[in-house]
Amino acid sequence: MKISDGIYIVGSGQAGFMITNRSDCHVYLIENPEGHIMIDAGVGLEQNRIVDTIRKDGLDPAGIRHLFLTHTHSDHAGGAAYFKEKYGVKVYAARAEAEFLRSSDQMDLGLDIAIRDGIYPKDYRFPNCEPDVELDGGETFVFGKLHIEAIHTPGHSFGSMCYLVKMDGRTCLFSGDVVVHSGKLMFLNCYGSVMADVRKSMPKLGGLGIEELYPGHGCFVLAGGQEHIDMAIENLRHLSPPANAF
Repeated sequence: MKISDGIYIVGSGQAGFMITNRSDCHVYLIENPEGHIMIDAGVGLEQNRIVDTIRKDGLDPAGIRHLFLTHTHSDHAGGAAYFKEKYGVKVYAARAEAEFLRSSDQMDLGLDIAIRDGIYPKDYRFPNCEPDVELDGGETFVFGKLHIEAIHTPGHSFGSMCYLVKMDGRTCLFSGDVVVHSGKLMFLNCYGSVMADVRKSMPKLGGLGIEELYPGHGCFVLAGGQEHIDMAIENLRHLSPPANAF
């Protein structure tokens, strides 16, 4: 489903979208003549539904060249192996979580809790994937007229990355589970989710002039995205815990 010029949501299991497997995060595709770019890949179940959605939007999934993961939690990274094996995409992931993507069963990242809570099927197993590019934050990539900067923003997880995308004179942020609509954060009760980390990293997102905000869950914002980020930064300055999206 096209949501703005050159940007599509091609996967989501969230109520209000529900276009692919119910465990999928929002999966985005950026149309680009030099090769399409995906942001996150879903949980790795019923990946054919993501492929079908891409085709229904008039795009060729074989044209996807790059897959940027915001972090390695299953709903975002479980589908990476499928797209790498089937379409040969280059997978980008935070160095801090590369080993989790490569060889972990994800139980130490809370997958066992999520299965018990019914977020994933009882028989779900995380499909491991070898990352091609390990990111520390600060890297920039140029694909034709499209620029992507990786911003390391730990807090939701140790390796959480936001991607600052500049295209056609627009400034967009793909924020994963770092910050969502209304400045809410996404803390989890599991290893890697640390409020002190996000308090330190969130100011990196200040002053970027974000117009369009594309989180991994919830509503995306097509104008005034920086306002929602600034709300989160302000909320983290106070003694009481900030609003949580869960």
